[in-house]
Amino acid sequence: MRKNLTALAIAALRPQSTAYYVGDAKQDGLRVRVAPDGKLSWNVTVRVKHGKILSVSLGRCDHEGRNGLDLAGARDRAAQIVKAARQGIDLLALEAAQRKEKAGLITTSALIEAYCKDICNPYRKGGALRTAGEIESRLKRALATRLADPAEELVRRDFTQLLDAVFVDFPREAEKRRQQLDVLFKWGVAKGYLDTNPIDGLPSYGTSPPRQRVLSTDEIKSLWHWLSDGADNMPADVITVLQLQLFTGARVGEVAGMTCSELSRKDGRLLWTLPEARSKNKKNHTRPLVGYARETVERVSMLRMQGTLFRTLDQARALRADDVGLALNKRSRPIAHFTTHDLRRTFVSVLDELGVPLETIAAAIGHRRGGAETRTLIRHYSRPNLDERIETALKTWDNYLSHLLKL
Repeated sequence: MRKNLTALAIAALRPQSTAYYVGDAKQDGLRVRVAPDGKLSWNVTVRVKHGKILSVSLGRCDHEGRNGLDLAGARDRAAQIVKAARQGIDLLALEAAQRKEKAGLITTSALIEAYCKDICNPYRKGGALRTAGEIESRLKRALATRLADPAEELVRRDFTQLLDAVFVDFPREAEKRRQQLDVLFKWGVAKGYLDTNPIDGLPSYGTSPPRQRVLSTDEIKSLWHWLSDGADNMPADVITVLQLQLFTGARVGEVAGMTCSELSRKDGRLLWTLPEARSKNKKNHTRPLVGYARETVERVSMLRMQGTLFRTLDQARALRADDVGLALNKRSRPIAHFTTHDLRRTFVSVLDELGVPLETIAAAIGHRRGGAETRTLIRHYSRPNLDERIETALKTWDNYLSHLLKL
């Protein structure tokens, strides 16, 4: 039986002792099945060209479209199935095969997870990457809208759209994302997750000039007072990390990840040993903490007792450099275009002006001493005790800041 189905006609259908079908006069192959219990469902019956007859259910029928497929939706779906069948295609079987194939593809999110797990492995060539956490965050930000998509389906145009939007306001960030995405997908190809690198051939977004920002005395005071006043409700641990970075000259990520186990005492001094796993040059680096830095670290370590000193608001993990950067970016800073590395650059520049030898400054901030022509001599023969010189340099810096900031 066929009739011109409408919402009212469907609602008027009544059950009988056995199931029966009512065909739609407007759409070939489409039928409503009325079960003995009164439940309605859609059915499509059609012959595939030169093949078998298909009879498939489209699910529950609901003339209001609330708890099932309405008439318009059923007609559209039936039209797709019938059109394909007349071309000799079993659309449902094709879609099932495509779903199975898609299920076997790695998602962008899973690819990032696998890559970051690899670069965190201490046994990989070159060891675990110190910046693995920052890389993971940047990759997830770059692909935030495509994390659930199969990585194999991304094409160069997708990356152009994602990165061009960033380039308008943050050209440096756009290029960093392009570089790290390129590394991610090259790794995916090498590991067999992908057949091709979809970002290959995307032009560079250019290089920005090297930063040379050194804070003036007025800028140091302005920043310090802003931090001391709460920095627009910035988390207290982030504020402390920035203050310690100013007084130690260390990298922000080094300070943020400081743990109680990295602290020790010797001859009345408080020492902070940065392990090779967290050091950029993969070398242990010990520096004494003096003055304000020592007082602050002792106070925080007494509260924490163990584990990391500086943590996220939910206490779930240690702070990272990108957490500090994000906290700064969310606030109106007292110094235009200020970045955390400006503090490290200021530490070096002012100590140089105060007459501290550059080699001592380099040792204080964890850089290797000497140029390329003297590195072999230093590596194999020179064993100076720089502890006293580093401590003197740090005391000079602490005295300078304490006088400037009237601490």
